Amino acid sequence: MNTVPNFVSSDKLYTPRPGAPVRYATYSGFEGYATVTQEWQLLFRTSGSLWYPVLDQAELVILGLVGDAEVQLVLDTLAGGYAAICTSRAN
Repeated sequence: MNTVPNFVSSDKLYTPRPGAPVRYATYSGFEGYATVTQEWQLLFRTSGSLWYPVLDQAELVILGLVGDAEVQLVLDTLAGGYAAICTSRAN
């Protein structure tokens, strides 16, 4: 099981900028979320960690907005799920 790397800045608490969009992302092989601080510094966290600064932007892959993806998931579920959507389209 992968664990979050030991970042050198663990003595500082990083918090996202209020109202900043949160995006699904991968960073150095870890799945999680990315956002920015008040100073526009990139932050990353996994589901079991705190926010940490992104040290190597080349390792960060932004996948999409969390809010948009969650809305689409709810709409798909209300329509009967992925299989129902795919098989019930009119020709």
